[in-house]
Amino acid sequence: MKEGRVVKLLDAKYRDLWERSLPAKMLYQLAIYAVSGIGDKTATILYPTLSDIPTTAKININDPVSCGNIASVILQPVNLEKVAEFVSGDLGELRGYVMEIIE
Repeated sequence: MKEGRVVKLLDAKYRDLWERSLPAKMLYQLAIYAVSGIGDKTATILYPTLSDIPTTAKININDPVSCGNIASVILQPVNLEKVAEFVSGDLGELRGYVMEIIE
């Protein structure tokens, strides 16, 4: 939130979406968040991983009539090994990693 307004919708999941497929119900949930008109018309799934290989993925939601993009769902990996390193070390690095993920 910034100045009392929602700017981004985030949802944390406990399933490694790089290793295991994205269930339709999760995609549906985030798609509804994204098209709700709240924030920047995106909804982001934060999911845990133990690897640096996973990359951010974006799923566009298109209007069925105009075919234009109306919202997006972002799948954002969070490397738990990095988080653990930062927690036991420099919290400034942890803050930087978190800001990189959510911006």
